[in-house]
Amino acid sequence: MELEKEEIVRILFVEPNKKSYETLAELLKSWFGDYIEIVWRSLFENGMEELKKGNYDLLISEISFPEKTDTEESVLSEITDNATPLEVPIVIFSQSHDKSIPILSFQMGISEFFSKRRLKRSLMEHRFRNLFREIYRKKVISIQMDDSLKRFQEMYGMNQSEIQDLNTLVKKFKKDLEKEYEEKLKLDFEKKKMQNVFGMYVDPVVVESIMNNTFSLDQKGHTQEISVIFSDIRGYTSLSEKQQPDQVISFLNEYFTAMTEVILGYGGMIDKYIGDSIMCLFGAPIYQEEHRLNALDCAIEMLQVFQLWQPKWKEIYGFTPELGIGLASGNAIVGNVGSFQKLSYTAVGDTVNMASRLESMAKPMHVYISEELYQKLPESYLKKYTYTELEPVKIKGKEGLHKVISVQPVT
Repeated sequence: MELEKEEIVRILFVEPNKKSYETLAELLKSWFGDYIEIVWRSLFENGMEELKKGNYDLLISEISFPEKTDTEESVLSEITDNATPLEVPIVIFSQSHDKSIPILSFQMGISEFFSKRRLKRSLMEHRFRNLFREIYRKKVISIQMDDSLKRFQEMYGMNQSEIQDLNTLVKKFKKDLEKEYEEKLKLDFEKKKMQNVFGMYVDPVVVESIMNNTFSLDQKGHTQEISVIFSDIRGYTSLSEKQQPDQVISFLNEYFTAMTEVILGYGGMIDKYIGDSIMCLFGAPIYQEEHRLNALDCAIEMLQVFQLWQPKWKEIYGFTPELGIGLASGNAIVGNVGSFQKLSYTAVGDTVNMASRLESMAKPMHVYISEELYQKLPESYLKKYTYTELEPVKIKGKEGLHKVISVQPVT
């Protein structure tokens, strides 16, 4: 079936790297087929000139161009200056390493920001579908009103003066509708921006629950089955004493960023950063049936990602840090703890204490898990990793001896 011109979303893609253009263009075509039409420009100035022709429904652009000596912030500003008067939504698809650029982009009104270095295809598809839905809805409103006007003219045989008056009235009506729609989009955008910025200070899982009104802000705790991970860098206190303050902060930011990406990828919630340690929860505040499996996969991947960073850290900071991880599952009391001025969602109880004790016992670059978690793993997971049962040990704060299992990836 041949599509009408009005049904096609026309995209201008300004991208200096042909491979990057082809990668995203191929994804867009696989998601939207013939409903999109993409025009590519590799030079920034050519792209901006093409944009001014006013024939596009969406602009996708890089912010780093070989021929541009401006800062990424300046290029971003130039893009918005060109696209905003034309009311063209903007998507940034960039290889930028500057962590402030995504935040700045949203502040400038950019619709979406995607990093080339971390292509999350399912997330990109979801966001592009939402964006195209809004673009297409706006196009449909305009098309329907134009068609209605034409039918009205044909039906009542109006003269030129009457048509002119009606045109003026319809244009005003259309403008009012578009303004109302823009206000709705603005509210949605402000909500999204608040969620993104707020998410830098509060765990995204909690933020999303609050925004969707599924998260209770009262201070009543309840018992819930969860899994808890504690991770800690071995010997970092003595190592950090030999580093400059800026090196300490730089290393910790890299470490926390790398680990947080893994944790969020498995649906975990960052409870807190404690010095160079991380505490995270699985199965709370949103319950997960497979919280044990998600937590175990996460712990192993944290170790693997940490190993990938070790050579870089050795080269930059002159030492090779090592990680120890403890993981336990079971019932815990979860809820908001704090005061009316500041609340913190957390978990307390034996399961949390056990995970903390296992982390303190874990050898460098090892994951130690509790017996309770191990006993409830499915058969498929008993084959997925290598498990070593250690000598029963005394756990501080608990009676008797307890089994501890060391988990490693299958070699």
